[in-house]
Amino acid sequence: MANVTFPFPFPDHLIVLLPEMIVAVLAMALLLVDLFISRENKVWTAYLAIISIVIAAFATLQLSSGETVHAFYGFFVFDPFSAYCKLLIYVATAVAMVISIDYMKDEENIGEYYVLMLFAMLGMMLMVSATNFIIMYLGMELMALSVYVLVAYQREVLRANEAALKYFILGSLSSAMLLYGITFLYGVTGSFDFVEVGNALAASDSNARSAVLLGLVFLLAGLGFKISLAPFHMWTPDAYEGAPTPITAFMSVAPKVAGFAIIIRVMVDALPAVQVEYTAILTGMAILTMAVGNLAAIAQRNIKRMLAYSTVGHVGFVILGVIAGNADGYAGILVYLSIYLVMTMGVFAIIIMMRREGIQGELLDDFAGLSKVRPGYALAMAIFMFSLGGIPFLAGFWAKYAVFIAAVEAGHLYLVLYALLFSAVGAFYYIRVVKYIYFDPERVAFNLVESRAMQTTVVVMALAVVALGIYPDPLMDLCKQALAGLV
Repeated sequence: MANVTFPFPFPDHLIVLLPEMIVAVLAMALLLVDLFISRENKVWTAYLAIISIVIAAFATLQLSSGETVHAFYGFFVFDPFSAYCKLLIYVATAVAMVISIDYMKDEENIGEYYVLMLFAMLGMMLMVSATNFIIMYLGMELMALSVYVLVAYQREVLRANEAALKYFILGSLSSAMLLYGITFLYGVTGSFDFVEVGNALAASDSNARSAVLLGLVFLLAGLGFKISLAPFHMWTPDAYEGAPTPITAFMSVAPKVAGFAIIIRVMVDALPAVQVEYTAILTGMAILTMAVGNLAAIAQRNIKRMLAYSTVGHVGFVILGVIAGNADGYAGILVYLSIYLVMTMGVFAIIIMMRREGIQGELLDDFAGLSKVRPGYALAMAIFMFSLGGIPFLAGFWAKYAVFIAAVEAGHLYLVLYALLFSAVGAFYYIRVVKYIYFDPERVAFNLVESRAMQTTVVVMALAVVALGIYPDPLMDLCKQALAGLV
């Protein structure tokens, strides 16, 4: 029998892909196990999915040594930056699953719901560890395809199907634009590897300038869609309103972490030669994003749509860290995303508890007079709203401070003044929610759907917002350490 020689050596350091392998294997196993779980015991599917995340998180922590390790022929990297981003994604996904348990208990095919969340999370994990445009794109599409289905999971709800269709069509367009941009960069550099692309762009001559800039524009358009950066935010309000509320919470945080993580890695490794050009483009997009997000949120009566435009506004603030283009700016992004996770998950947990018979709990009027009946939840909601508005000294204040001060130090003072203006505008619609809660008369009965898991989520998130507002230094130091080896 002839000897067969494998044309490539066996990849080194495959152990650093252990978290991804765990999630992939357990997600597929859970899909099979769910077939044997009765409808009355489907809650165990959620518990098993959460356990899968805990195992992956434990593996990630065990592998974290502070060193940068490349694996799979250099297509994959495990470093403190990717480890920290993955931990944020784990927390966001696990909390979204916890607040899904009561919300989704009466839905059909609930097992696939949690499996899709695991696959979406797997796509994000691949994104944050990608060192290559191909791996980045594969992770992005795995995430996107899973989220498309999750948005439309309540098939009998017309707005969910409409939102998912809009999201899918616009998402497909953005993917095409992203691929088009990657193609231009590959044509100039002859490589998909971030570092090799960066080196080739630095050595390229003026004849390739037009192709590089065209590729840059399409690349930023594709990435901007994933993080809801204007003018590529059009899908966000409809998708957030139409999706099941736990998925809205999930979409608000986890894909943003993955999106900003890959943007940071691309900017640092692949595009330093065109920093002046992408800074100019992102500055214009940041101004538009802050304006659209904060002004449009004022007109919303549905709190999920309000929070969708709020997310757009916050993306405009976070992108200041990329525009700063320094270590403090990138650390500020991680600080912002960490704090935004806590604030957003707390808000959506309360919104889900407001859902009761005949009422979705999504209108601002549904919150009127909450303080007179549920003072604890009213206080927690006020804390989250004030923090999202950047009121001192809650966690949200330090999130904005981290990116604003980095942008000022990088010489973007006027952009930060513009951001401060729209931060004040944003505070208006957050404080308006507090006004409904504390100063308006009760309009509907507050027969809230409560559970220990939901109550614990609200309490933990509220305490975290207060604690980080009082003492943010450990989080800021941790985020700076996460950038070791990257910048």
